[in-house]
Amino acid sequence: MTDDTSLTPAIARQYDLFQESLEAIGKERPFLNYGYTVTGRESYEDRQQRLCEELFKAADLRPDNVVVDVGFGTGEQDLLLAQTQKFEQLIGFNISGRQVTFASSRIAAAGLGARISLRLGEAEEMPGLAPASADRVLAVECAFYFDRPRFYHRAFEVLRPGGLAVLADISLSDRLRFLSRIPDLSRVGTRSANRALWERHFVTKSVRSINTETRPGAQMTVSRILRTIAAAPFSTAQRREWLKMAASSQIVAIGLAVGLIHYDLIVLEKPIPA
Repeated sequence: MTDDTSLTPAIARQYDLFQESLEAIGKERPFLNYGYTVTGRESYEDRQQRLCEELFKAADLRPDNVVVDVGFGTGEQDLLLAQTQKFEQLIGFNISGRQVTFASSRIAAAGLGARISLRLGEAEEMPGLAPASADRVLAVECAFYFDRPRFYHRAFEVLRPGGLAVLADISLSDRLRFLSRIPDLSRVGTRSANRALWERHFVTKSVRSINTETRPGAQMTVSRILRTIAAAPFSTAQRREWLKMAASSQIVAIGLAVGLIHYDLIVLEKPIPA
């Protein structure tokens, strides 16, 4: 797996453009994930909300927990967390300055500023967090953007013993390991390679395949994007990024269908010293 820190600024610019686009069209319930389908009759946004709820359930949050959310996007998932779960404090990190500003304004408007603090910073650094200061680290459909060795190490460092890192994560089949040499895919990693990296630090509590539940939303994402950019007043740069997202989502949908891409709900535990 390649350690390519040059990818981070490009990803930050990409999500600045996404956020600018979302604000331009005034999208309501602006989740940024492929969703979790149960009946097939749910709206796109309800599926996206359900994916977050599945991750929250896996995280087994407690009222006294300090929660860290890396890659919080528009802040929609943190507003949902505050509405549905009890916790003491949430600290979020995101590399898109525009998303930090937008999400922070939503948190303030909801009167949640005392419980939720959203910051500009990389998931691999989580700047300002002391060792063993958090109970949960959450990552909803974003870890494939991270420098995984650094992220797993830092998540282990900030968690208390017995704390959990919970990820809704996409990886390549081991049959596609050769693709990890491509810079844009180096951080995605294969299922077994990623597991070997996190198990340097964590005990694997569970890895649950949710391919069947996430594939419909990935395909819906493609059609949603194409309909949106046909009508929205996007700039050339914004349109280019959305088209790239449509292309990558189509690849994910096909990969999930044929088993060459995996979508897993992963729960990792920091060991308690004997």
